[in-house]
Amino acid sequence: MRLKTFSAPSLTQAMADVRREMGPDAVIIATSDAPGGGVQVRAAAETAYVREPAEPVRERAERLHAEAEIERGMREDSDLDRVIRALGFHRTPGSAAQALIRAAHDLSDGQAVARLAHAIESRYTFQPLPAVPEHALLFAGTPGVGKTSALAKTAARAITAGAKPTLISCDGERAGADERLRALAKRMGAEFRTADDPREMIDAVAEIDGPVLIDSPAVNPFELDDLDMTLAFADSARAEIIYVFDAGLTPEDAEDAASLFASIGASRCIPVKLDTSRRLGAILGVGETGLAFAQISSTPFIGGGLAPATPLRLARVLIEDRDTPFEEADQ
Repeated sequence: MRLKTFSAPSLTQAMADVRREMGPDAVIIATSDAPGGGVQVRAAAETAYVREPAEPVRERAERLHAEAEIERGMREDSDLDRVIRALGFHRTPGSAAQALIRAAHDLSDGQAVARLAHAIESRYTFQPLPAVPEHALLFAGTPGVGKTSALAKTAARAITAGAKPTLISCDGERAGADERLRALAKRMGAEFRTADDPREMIDAVAEIDGPVLIDSPAVNPFELDDLDMTLAFADSARAEIIYVFDAGLTPEDAEDAASLFASIGASRCIPVKLDTSRRLGAILGVGETGLAFAQISSTPFIGGGLAPATPLRLARVLIEDRDTPFEEADQ
């Protein structure tokens, strides 16, 4: 692995220097302010970049002139610079960051949020949940992540839309899990059931007419037995698995865990705890697995904070909601 740090007056110029010297496959590891002003970009490449054979003098001069014009335009592109800084601040995975920057650059006539939204839409999938789910949903995640709250918020939306959902707990091993969901159901006017194993789940679901929301046992996705049990509960209820994850995870851990949930059939995800996390690269890391974003949860309160996920909403979260000085956070 070849590592090098580049210094430049702006991030866009530093990115151009990286591409010129290390090639198009170089990965951006980190960005920060340079001690004497400007920015620094740390980049890595698997192998040394082999340049093309020497060009004739005239062709080389024309190419360098064209590149200089492009770089001049990029240096003056404050909105693209803002997108690059946001992606760096959130520790976006290298390959994803570069793809998003290229897509944002292609939309040259928009402001930062619009350009990032365009880039996000070109790379990730969005499938918001309907207000009244048409089939059973099983909320899965790691211990303490907030899947019960995400389930309750989904139930509250359904009730507001005029439905009466049934909340099913199959998390009997965790102390107080059944009681908490029972209390939430009572408070909202929803139905409540328990199912201690997949066979009981079959009987419980058969008696229900209306939306079914299932709170599954918390799992360690790196334990295959845990994943198998989650899949068994989902299959017995004919439920779609919704992966609930902490937006404050490292992007690498988030992507690894999401891949494992996807392997048992999860197709949509809900990032939570956005209000208590500074860096949100985990959201884009999970998106790299192909899971579709369903909702975004940014508050612990049951009555709100579960909004349909859209490229524009995610771009605003990454830029506007975190439009604190990236320079200070990078120091």
